[in-house]
Amino acid sequence: EQQYQPQEFNLCHFMPPMHPLHSNVLVPWAEEIEQKTDGRVKIYVYPANELAAADKNYDATLSGVIDIGLVLPAYTPGMFPLTTILEFPFMFDSPLQANLTAWDLVNEIPAIREVEYKDVELLWWGTTDLGHFLMKEPIYTVEDLRGRKVRSPSTVGNDVLAALEATPVSLPVSDTYDAIERSVVEGTLLPISTLISFNLADVVDHVLVMNMYATPLHMVMNKDSWGKISPDDQQLIKELLEDFPQTIGEQYVKEDQAGYARAEEAGIVVNTPSAEALQAFKDKVEPLVTKWLDDIDKDGLPGWEVYERAKSIAEQYK
Repeated sequence: EQQYQPQEFNLCHFMPPMHPLHSNVLVPWAEEIEQKTDGRVKIYVYPANELAAADKNYDATLSGVIDIGLVLPAYTPGMFPLTTILEFPFMFDSPLQANLTAWDLVNEIPAIREVEYKDVELLWWGTTDLGHFLMKEPIYTVEDLRGRKVRSPSTVGNDVLAALEATPVSLPVSDTYDAIERSVVEGTLLPISTLISFNLADVVDHVLVMNMYATPLHMVMNKDSWGKISPDDQQLIKELLEDFPQTIGEQYVKEDQAGYARAEEAGIVVNTPSAEALQAFKDKVEPLVTKWLDDIDKDGLPGWEVYERAKSIAEQYK
């Protein structure tokens, strides 16, 4: 009979300490685990990349520098091709729908865990809130974007912006404020909640809302660390994670609403494209999706299968 000792683990993420996901979701979850396991499992939550840089978070988890990492897979391009499908343009209408869809998807298609997360324990898999154009000058149509320098969140974002004839500039979200302020870029693709969480209300004057994309997020645990927890306590932790898609989805919906309120307060003009303008955006990016999925399938992965399934699950949660 294996003896399991009480364990202390650390969890490192990229969000600022005042981010509601930190204070309203992760910290209470860690406290609940400690309570339910009678102190056998303690998790300390470190915000703001305190133990590992955002782009090193996954590697740090893999090597055991940190026990649990919560990060955007976009920081390690090429490593999580099936995961990036969550980020394809115009997949979702709300962050709650995106999170519920993601969780069903990863539980239905074993290849996602088996291929991309075989070296870690995947605790949770979901998305942030949905991204829009946050700009200095107004844009209403595809034509208005032509030649504009826009901060991109990822390689998918780069392709999308290029297809829309804008000039993508890759920057982490934390550098976006300075880049807009110094006119390095004229705007960014980001959720409206970043007007608050990254203070972008100071530098953005116009928002074009179009649910362009959701940014995938994953929470992974070092395999050896996970193995130090008894099967019963592992089960407890998994049960407490079952609420995450709903809780995190709802948290991001609240963030979103707060972002709209902040825009109004700051006198930021919020527009939505006309049906015709939106269709023009969709027509420009549609061919990209086919190309991306064909590329994933060429590597022997079920790209099209994951995509089609994601679309049909999303329909159910509309």
